[in-house]
Amino acid sequence: MQDLIAKFPIENSIDSSIDRKNYTNLRTAQSISGYSKSRAPMDNYPTPDIATLSLLAREKFDGVVWEPACGSGNIARHFSNCIATDIREDNIYGENCIDFLKEYREVDHIVTNPPYNIAQEFVEHSLKCAKGKVAMLCKLAFLEGKARYSLFQEHPIKTVYVFSKRLPLTKEGDTRKQSSMIPFAWFIWEKGFKGKTTIEWILT
Repeated sequence: MQDLIAKFPIENSIDSSIDRKNYTNLRTAQSISGYSKSRAPMDNYPTPDIATLSLLAREKFDGVVWEPACGSGNIARHFSNCIATDIREDNIYGENCIDFLKEYREVDHIVTNPPYNIAQEFVEHSLKCAKGKVAMLCKLAFLEGKARYSLFQEHPIKTVYVFSKRLPLTKEGDTRKQSSMIPFAWFIWEKGFKGKTTIEWILT
């Protein structure tokens, strides 16, 4: 990614030698991976329905579910018994101005698409609040990193569901039909699980 960014810097004008489609794709990748200044405020990239439906086809969440980064409700509205909160105050499906990392509520499960720059903090706090499962929609690269190595050793992931096709993750209000250049997966933790992590694939 760094090599691509160096080759195609983000500027107001596009060099005529650069293919415009490739440039647009690069800008999308930079935005989602956290390099772009045009990144959506507070990492607001609504979860497409296919992502949540694919999860529910594979995992059960009986009881109370907490969606702590609910946004406009793209995940929360798929659960009949759901607490929906968000730190933002605009266009929020549930309770607004709730800082998840400073809020403790004991619930059965937590399911969310966390802000990418604090995804690990979301996982760690979720594991303190949830009595059952924690499901996080994260970049596949979340598997990497020395800091997360310790997390995974202490709290083994039960299952990683990798999307074989790229999910259409765009800024809220963007109606263009396009897929992300970044691979995503559902990461599932379950209280008491001590086995080896299983990787499965989702073909949507």
